[in-house]
Amino acid sequence: MSTAKSLTDEQIEIIRQWAEEGAELSEIQQRLTSEFEIKVTYLETRFLLEDLRIELKPIEVPEPEKEEEPEVEGDEASEEAEAPPGSEMPAGGEEVMVTVDTVLRPDALISGQATFSGGQTAAWWLDQMGRLGMDPSEPGFRPSESEMRSFQMALQRTIQESGM
Repeated sequence: MSTAKSLTDEQIEIIRQWAEEGAELSEIQQRLTSEFEIKVTYLETRFLLEDLRIELKPIEVPEPEKEEEPEVEGDEASEEAEAPPGSEMPAGGEEVMVTVDTVLRPDALISGQATFSGGQTAAWWLDQMGRLGMDPSEPGFRPSESEMRSFQMALQRTIQESGM
């Protein structure tokens, strides 16, 4: 699929309904394939929803209960050091490590490896069209929504640090 213009008004309304029901991006991607026989990548699905001005419902993550810390008297009290900017963990706490390859994949502007919080790894690349590709080392592995957000943030930081 190249644009949102290739969808009928009825299909667009169905996609809008999926989003209103709380479907996540990956679920909408799967439904496009199973119900409309339209194969799109995860990133193409994001662009499609943006083109159609369809917003997904935010995922509500319950805040963990704070444990009370014992009070420390006198000079023994220490303040917590602030984390450097850009090192915050995204909601859900999934940490993703991103590295850049020294030898690029063919047809890639930049490529590398990503290690997700569960120890799963995947090769990633950006092609000349700016499309993101990912090839997991374990067949069937699909990062969660929060892992993908963490990956995208880590990738952006890595690219900025490498001067690309």
